[in-house]
Amino acid sequence: MHLVSQSALIALSFALADATTFESASQALQLDWDTITPSGDLVYHDCYDGLQCARLEVPLDWTNSTDTRTAVIAIAKLPAVVSDNDPSFGGSIFVNPGGPGASGVSFVLSDGHDLQQYVDKPGRRHYEIVSWDPRGIGRTTPSSDCFRSDAVSRSAWQLEARGNGGLDKGLDPIKYGLAMAKALSQRCKDSEHQWGDAMAFVNTPSVARDMVQMVDKIDELRKREGVSKAHDEPRLELKKRTEEDDVPRLQYIGFSYGTALGNYFASLYPGRVGRMVLDGVVNADDYANGPGWLTNLHDTDEILEEFWRGCHQAGPSTCALASDSDGSASEIKARFWSWVADLDDIPIPALSSTGTIVVITGDDIRKLVGSSLYDPIRTFKLLSTTLQQAMAGNTTGLVSNLVKLGHVPNLDTICSENNGTKPASILPESQSAVICGDGDDITDKDASWWYKYVQRQVSKSKLYGSYWANIRFSCSSWPFRPNLSFKGPFTTPKAFPSLAAGHPAAPLLFLSPRLDPVTPLNSARAMAANHPGAAVVIQESMGHCVIGTAPSDCTKAIVADYFESGTVPSEEIACKAQCGPWDDNCSGYSPAAVSISESTSWQFRGNPILFL
Repeated sequence: MHLVSQSALIALSFALADATTFESASQALQLDWDTITPSGDLVYHDCYDGLQCARLEVPLDWTNSTDTRTAVIAIAKLPAVVSDNDPSFGGSIFVNPGGPGASGVSFVLSDGHDLQQYVDKPGRRHYEIVSWDPRGIGRTTPSSDCFRSDAVSRSAWQLEARGNGGLDKGLDPIKYGLAMAKALSQRCKDSEHQWGDAMAFVNTPSVARDMVQMVDKIDELRKREGVSKAHDEPRLELKKRTEEDDVPRLQYIGFSYGTALGNYFASLYPGRVGRMVLDGVVNADDYANGPGWLTNLHDTDEILEEFWRGCHQAGPSTCALASDSDGSASEIKARFWSWVADLDDIPIPALSSTGTIVVITGDDIRKLVGSSLYDPIRTFKLLSTTLQQAMAGNTTGLVSNLVKLGHVPNLDTICSENNGTKPASILPESQSAVICGDGDDITDKDASWWYKYVQRQVSKSKLYGSYWANIRFSCSSWPFRPNLSFKGPFTTPKAFPSLAAGHPAAPLLFLSPRLDPVTPLNSARAMAANHPGAAVVIQESMGHCVIGTAPSDCTKAIVADYFESGTVPSEEIACKAQCGPWDDNCSGYSPAAVSISESTSWQFRGNPILFL
C-alpha cells in the first residue's frame, strides 16, 4: 500500500505509476490504442518512441471453455539493444510494477530503459522488457471502473470520504465508512449490469494464467519469425529435453504487489518458471487468507525513527526540521507529534494554489509522512522542508503535495480529457476487485469487528496503521467473488537448471531493503522459506523495494548474474548501498523534483500513498 492505495476513504496504498511520471516520460507522444486491432496471436505495432505495443485477446473466463467472452490485454515492449538473433539476446523479462492497479504499459514507457540497464550485462546478455496492464487496469479491457466518465461523481465521493476522517477516530467514522463502502459496491454492481462483467475475472490467479498465455504467444511469434534460440543454448547442452520439458518459461521481476503475483504464478505453474526476482515482498499467506494485510507495517515506524535520527545528525543546514539548540533527535520528534496532535484537535484551513479550500488534519500529515517513507533518498530532505514550512504557518507546499498524492481530489482537472498518452487513473475499485477477490470474504463483519481490526493496525504503526486499514476496509461490502481462486500453498518444488517438467529452471531470488515501510524483510524471509533453494538479498537501505530506491553495485551484480546463470547466493547476503537520504551527493538518486509527490522512485511509482 500499498498498495494499494488510492485516494479517499476506501483508498488503498501500495505502489504504482502515476500520470505525473508518465507525462514527463511521454511528453507529446500520442497513441490511440483503439487503432490496434485485438488478436489471439501476438502482433506488435510500433508505438510511442521506440516501443512496440500489442493488444492480445485472452478468454475472460479461463475456467469455462464454452464462454466466448474475451479480455483484451494491453502489452508494451522495449526491444533489446541487440537483435533477437544475436547470441547475447537473453529473451523477455516481464515486469509488474505493483499496485494492484499499476499500469505496466506506463512503466515500460517511463522506466523501461532504466530497468533494462539494470539487468543487462553489456556484450553478454541483453533483454527486452515487457509489461502489460493487467485485467481491469488501464488500457486493458474490460475496465474495472464504476464511475466511467463521471469524474464529478467520483470526486464528490472522494471528498465525502475525506471528510469522514481517519478510521481510528472511533466507531462513528467506521459506521459512516461502512455505509460509503456499501454505496460504492452498489454503484459497481450497477456499472457491471450496464457495461458487462469484469470484476469477477480480474483477480491474481486469472492474471497469472494470462501470463502463461503471453509467454506462449511470444514463443509462437519468435517461431513464426524464425528467430533462433541462441540465448538458450547453454541450458540445452545440459540435458536433452523431452517435448514435455521444452516449454516456454517466464523471466520476471515483480515489485510489491507484483511479488504476490509472482508467488501465485510460481506456485500455480512451477514448470513455467525460468528466472523470478521478487522485490519488496508481500506475505502471500497474509494477503490471501484471514483478516488480511496484518504483516505489512512491521518496520514502518522504525523508518520514521531513522528519519528523526538522520535529521538531527545532518543538522539544520540539511534538514530544515532540525535546530542548533536540539540536544537529541527526540526533540525534533516531540515537536512534530505535538503539532500533529494539535491538528487532530483543531484542524487548520488552507487554500490550494488555485483557491480550492483544504482543511488540514493530523490524518493528512500522517499520510504525507507515510508516503515519504517509500523513497527516503528522494523525499526526506523535501519532507523536512515541507513540514518545517507548514509548522511555521506556510502550508503552500503541504497542500500541493496532498493534492498531487491524491489525498485531496484535484478539482481543477476532473473535467480534462485524457489525450491518449496518460495512463488511466488508478482506481480504488479496480484495486478492490483484485484485493477483495484474492482475500477471504469479509462482508459479514460489523462495525465492532472493524474497530478491533483498525486498532490492530494502529498498534503496529502509529503513523500508518489507520490509513493501512482502509485496504481491507474497502472489501467490507464488496459484492463480487472471483470465478478462479487460489489460497496456497505458496511453494515450488526444487529447481532443475537442466529443465525438468513441473520444476522451476532456477531458484527464486527475493530482494528486500533492511527497512521497508509496507513489505518488511521478515515477509521476504517467510516467503523464501517456502521455495527450495531460494535466496534473500538484503540491501542496507530504507524504502519500498530495492531496485530504484538506493544505488548498490552489489545488488545490481547479483540480479544481473542471476538472470544470466540462474544461480543465487548460497545463504542470505547483505549488500551495502552507495549513499543514503541525507548525503550531499547520491549520484542518480538526488531529488531533482520540487515536490515529494514527484520524487518517487522509478520502479513503480506514482502514488505510493495509494499503493502497495
